[in-house]
Amino acid sequence: GGALLGTIFHKAVHKLKKVAWAKSAPADGEEEKPWARQVAIKTAIGLLVGIIGTNYPQTLFWGEGSLQSVIDGQETAFRATKHGLTDALTGAARVDPNVPFSSDGLAALQVGVAKMLAIILACVGKFPGGIIFPLFFAAAPFAHAFSSLLGREDLAPVAVFCLMAATQASVTRTPLATALILSLSASSDTDLSAMLPASLVSSYLGVFFARELSTKSYFSYNE
Repeated sequence: GGALLGTIFHKAVHKLKKVAWAKSAPADGEEEKPWARQVAIKTAIGLLVGIIGTNYPQTLFWGEGSLQSVIDGQETAFRATKHGLTDALTGAARVDPNVPFSSDGLAALQVGVAKMLAIILACVGKFPGGIIFPLFFAAAPFAHAFSSLLGREDLAPVAVFCLMAATQASVTRTPLATALILSLSASSDTDLSAMLPASLVSSYLGVFFARELSTKSYFSYNE
């Protein structure tokens, strides 16, 4: 699952970048204005990300400060996190960021898709920032949706940890670093004796299957 999510992510970014930033020859007598094109593209993408954020406010920001909210299926209300917003700013939300997903897999799926779209658009627009914690954030709701589909909410913690690891590693192709980041970022209540081996295996499997799905990756590495 993580390899598939990661492959969809980097392929979407690559293809949309080619479309958005394709060079076009200026009309006769007109001077090329690259700055105007940049302003237009970044403004359009900014508006799209803003629309996504209005409908799914939990997807705003880079995700590190509000990661706990999606890890535990919004048991931690978004308003209680570092990036929390007031009720007045989340009133138009399609999925209330302060209400737990519980067994509502559709709500979790919507948040995951919305966050993935927001990250893809931000990368296409060449906005500054990394992809590590945003991808962790995007993967967590997908894991909750999958657990809900199986009717096994008790598997959610392991599913979240593993899918976060596999998705991130499949994009960056850094399995060991991914597992370490997750382990060092985990709360003191996390059972690392179970989670660390699971995340390591998931990270390496994510990289393996991502290479099977695509020879190209988000970053260019020398062989």
